[in-house]
Amino acid sequence: MWKPANSLYWQSKGECAKPENKDYVDLFFSSEISKKHEAKNLCFICPVRAECLQWALENKQLWGIWGGIDEFDLRRALSVSYTGEELKRKKPPRCPYCSARSYKLSVSTEKIPGGGRWTTAKIVTCANCNFSWRSRTSANAINAYKQEREERLRKSPEPPHTTSDS
Repeated sequence: MWKPANSLYWQSKGECAKPENKDYVDLFFSSEISKKHEAKNLCFICPVRAECLQWALENKQLWGIWGGIDEFDLRRALSVSYTGEELKRKKPPRCPYCSARSYKLSVSTEKIPGGGRWTTAKIVTCANCNFSWRSRTSANAINAYKQEREERLRKSPEPPHTTSDS
C-alpha cells in the first residue's frame, strides 16, 4: 500500500547516516563509476533503501544515488530528461527497486486529502516487489507502454492452428 514520502524520518536510520560510513557520503554524488558502485553497495545493505528511493522519486531527485540507483535510472523511472522535463524514452521504465519489466507495473489513482491544487495522485506499483511511488510522468509512460503493447498484440496475426488428422 502506498504511503506518501512526505518526511525524512528514515534518513537517520540509513547506512549512509552512520558515523562509521561518513567517508562514503561524497560517493553518492561522484561522477566516477567505481565510487558510484561503492555507494550503491552501501544502499543494498541499507534497512531504509525503499523509503530513500521512494522519497527521491516522489521529490524528483535527478542527481546522485538514492536507494541504490543512480541519476540515469532515477530519470528513466520517472521518464524525464536531465532537466526534469517529461519525455518518451525508447524503453519504458522498469521498477526502480527490483528491475521488474514494465508489464509488471500498474497504475492507480489515490485521493490526497487536503491536497490543495492536486486532489489525486497517480501511483505506480510493482507486482513483483510491491514497491510504489507517486509520479504522473512514470504513470503516463507505463500507460502509454501498455496501450502500445495492446495495439501490437491486436495487430499481430494469430499463430497457425495445428490439427492432427488421425
